[in-house]
Amino acid sequence: MGKIHILDTEVSEKIAAGEVVERPASVIKELIENSIDAGATLITVEIKKGGITYMRVSDNGSGMSSEDAKICFLRHATSKIQKSSDLDAIYTLGFRGEALASIGAVSNVSLYTKRIEDKSGVCVTCRGGEILSSDEAGVPDGTSICVENLFFNTPARLKFLKKDATESGYITDIITRCIFAHPEISFKLIIDGKEKLFSAGDNSLKNAIYSVYGKDYANGTIEVDYEADGIRVTGLVGKGNISRPKRNYQSFFVNRRYITSKTLIGALENAYKNQIMIGKFPMAVLNIEINPSLIDINVHPTKLEVKFSDEKMIYNAVYYGTKNALYAIPNVPKIERMGGEFKRDTPKEQLNLSDLADALPKNMTKRPETPEYNPRVNHFLKNDADKLKKETAVKYTTPKIKPDFIKPKPPKNTEIPNTVRVASPEAEKKELIPRDTEIQQDETVFVDEYFEIVGQVFNSYIIAEKGNEMMIIDQHAAHERLKYEELKREIAEKQPMSQLLIEPVIVNVTGGEISAYRDNKTLFEKMGFESEEFGDDAIIIRSVPGEVEMGEVEPLVLELVAQGEEFRGELMTEKYERLLYTVACKGAVKANMAMGMQEMEALVRNVLRLKNINTCPHGRPIVVTMSKKEMEKEFKRIV
Repeated sequence: MGKIHILDTEVSEKIAAGEVVERPASVIKELIENSIDAGATLITVEIKKGGITYMRVSDNGSGMSSEDAKICFLRHATSKIQKSSDLDAIYTLGFRGEALASIGAVSNVSLYTKRIEDKSGVCVTCRGGEILSSDEAGVPDGTSICVENLFFNTPARLKFLKKDATESGYITDIITRCIFAHPEISFKLIIDGKEKLFSAGDNSLKNAIYSVYGKDYANGTIEVDYEADGIRVTGLVGKGNISRPKRNYQSFFVNRRYITSKTLIGALENAYKNQIMIGKFPMAVLNIEINPSLIDINVHPTKLEVKFSDEKMIYNAVYYGTKNALYAIPNVPKIERMGGEFKRDTPKEQLNLSDLADALPKNMTKRPETPEYNPRVNHFLKNDADKLKKETAVKYTTPKIKPDFIKPKPPKNTEIPNTVRVASPEAEKKELIPRDTEIQQDETVFVDEYFEIVGQVFNSYIIAEKGNEMMIIDQHAAHERLKYEELKREIAEKQPMSQLLIEPVIVNVTGGEISAYRDNKTLFEKMGFESEEFGDDAIIIRSVPGEVEMGEVEPLVLELVAQGEEFRGELMTEKYERLLYTVACKGAVKANMAMGMQEMEALVRNVLRLKNINTCPHGRPIVVTMSKKEMEKEFKRIV
C-alpha cells in the first residue's frame, strides 16, 4: 500500500481556511470586501470579546438570491470572475471564492440576505463547513453575516490568539484602512456595545482622516494629485511637523485595495528627506490608480502584496507626487496661542515660550522672487574672539538702521510672480517634475521686507522683528542648512571649495575603517577632501571642504569613515547625502556661541532667501514665528 493518500474534505478545508483566516481581523476584512463589492454605502461592524466569540458585518448592498445564498459557502464559488483571462484584470476586491468557505469551515455562521427586488430574504446557517439550514426570512435589503465561536474546531489556532484588546486593535486597524480607501462609504465599528469608529461617508478623505486620527492630523495634511505614465497618485500626506515614531500612520492603496509595499514606503520617505526629523516617519494616505493588467494581486493568500510590472515607474509616481505637494506650500511654523489659559498666579518660570511652538502654520504671506542664496559671496561667522566680545557688549544698544540690502516693499499694483522651478534632491541634472511641468508655490520668505535683529538669547537663538511678527531662528540649524546648500551647489558645478591645511592632519584608523575609506575615497574627493593613505592604519588629510576648523578635522574624518562603513549597502546618492549632512553640521556655527550684530543679520538674510526651505538637513526647524496679536493675547492685552 502506498504512502501517499488524498486528504478528506474536512482536513483540506481546515488547511485552506488557515491560509485565509488567521485571526478575527481576517474575517472582518473578507466580509467588508464582499460588502464593498456588493455596492454598499453603509457598513456596520460589531464585535465582542475581540471578535473571538461574536462578529457581525451588516451592509445595505445588493444582497443575494436564495439560490446564490445556498452555494456561497462552497469553495471557489464566486460571482467576481468566470474564466482564467479575468485574472489578468481584476477590478473587485474579492475574486477567489474562498472567503466564506474558509470562514464557515472554522466557525458558526449565520447569513441573512435580501435583494431589493425580492419580497423576502433568506437565512443560511453553516457550522464547521456544513450547511445546516436554508430558510426564508424577513430581513432588510442587503446582507448581514454573523460569525460566532471562531476556531471552535481548531483549538491550536485559538490558543495563539492574543488578548481581546489586541485582537480588537487589529480589527480597528482594518476598519481604518477601509475608511481611507472608501470615504464615500459610511462605516461604523461597535466594540462590546460601544461605538469605536464612525465615518460620515461624505466622500471627503480629509473628513475620513478627521474621524480616525482627529482634528490636528486632518488640518495638517496636504493634498496629492499627480499623474504620469498612466499612473495617478491621489490622497493626503502630512506636513513636515506631522510625523510619527512608527509607520503605523502610513496607508497605501492600489485601485483602492490596501497593500503593503517597501517600494511605496521608500518613495514616500525619500520625498520627505530634509523635511522631518531623522527617526520620524511621515503620515500618508495615498491611492495609486493603475491599469489592473499591469499588476498581479494573486500572489498572497491575504492579498496584501502586489507585484508591479514596472516598480520604478510606481516609485517615481509616488515620489514626485509627494515631493511636488510638499514644495507647493509654505512651511514656516507659527507660535500660536495654547488652548489652555494661564492663571493669574502662574509663576514666571512656567511661562516658557518654547511650549507654544507646536502650532500649525497659517496666514502665510507671499513675496516676489528673490535671487537664490549664493554661498560663495557671503562667507561669514569667523571666530574672531575680540570682535565678538566687543559687538556682544553693545548689541542691545545698536541704533535700528534699515540695512541697505533690504529691498523695499513692492507697490500694491505690482504683480507678484509665484511660479518657480524646484530642483530635485536626487541628481544635479534631473528635474523634480518630469516633462518641464511647473508648479505653483506660495513662498514664505521675508527678505524683501524690512526686518531688524533684536538680539541673541542663550547664545543659540536669534530674535528678529519683521512687521507684526517676531522670528526666532536656530543659529546652528540655519547655518547648517546654508553650508549644506553650499556644498551641494559646489559639487553640482564640480567646483568644491577646499582649504589647504597649513599642517596636514594624520588620522589613525582601524582595519575596517581603512577599508571603508578606500570604498568611499571618490566621495571624499568630490566633497573637497584631499587625502591619501598614510601607512597601513592611518589617513593623511591635506585639504578639507569649506570652513572646517583645525580642531574639527580629525573627528569629522572619523565620523565620515564610520558612516561610510555603516551605510556600505546604501545607494551612492543616499550615502553621499549623509556624508554631506555631517560635513555641513561640523562646519556650521554651534549653539552656545556668541554672535555679532552683522553676523546675525547676514545669517538671517541668507536663510530667508532660501526657497521654501525651513529645516536643517537633519529635519529640525530653522525659523518659528509669533505674531504681535498672539503675544498680546498671552499678556491679556487683548481677548
